Amino acid sequence: MPNLINWFAYDEMMNPDVIKETGLEYEAAFSVSLSAFKLVFNKIPLDNGGREKLGLANIVPTTDNLGMLEGVLYEMPEENLKKLDEIYHYPEEYQRKKMRFTKHDFAFVDGIVYLAQKDRTQSGLMPSKDMLKTYKGCRKILTKLYLSKLLIRPALD
Repeated sequence: MPNLINWFAYDEMMNPDVIKETGLEYEAAFSVSLSAFKLVFNKIPLDNGGREKLGLANIVPTTDNLGMLEGVLYEMPEENLKKLDEIYHYPEEYQRKKMRFTKHDFAFVDGIVYLAQKDRTQSGLMPSKDMLKTYKGCRKILTKLYLSKLLIRPALD
């Protein structure tokens, strides 16, 4: 049996269809939360496709230690870590951290997460409408309230 890791996705990779497209395999996927963090779209893309103000998903601590971020924790073979590093351009674009997440039965689970390097972020960026559409594929995993708040964000056409 292969060694397994827990990896936290908060971006388009929460969508199981997107995971399949990347060729990553996983044993299980379930919703978890991360306290005192929020989702922002401040990551400068490597290629913005000519769209000014396009931002990718990133997570940052809240200023008041309040709030809760949802995402998907994938339990997957450890050999996927190399592929994840390539996808997130680690360590140039993202840092990789180990964090503690809360399952919906209130049990804690540790996992890794990719956070954008500070010099690769910028305020005032927004997601594209297409990017937000990929989140619809997470409706079986995320809570309806969190997903609805995610989908009503301002976005670029």
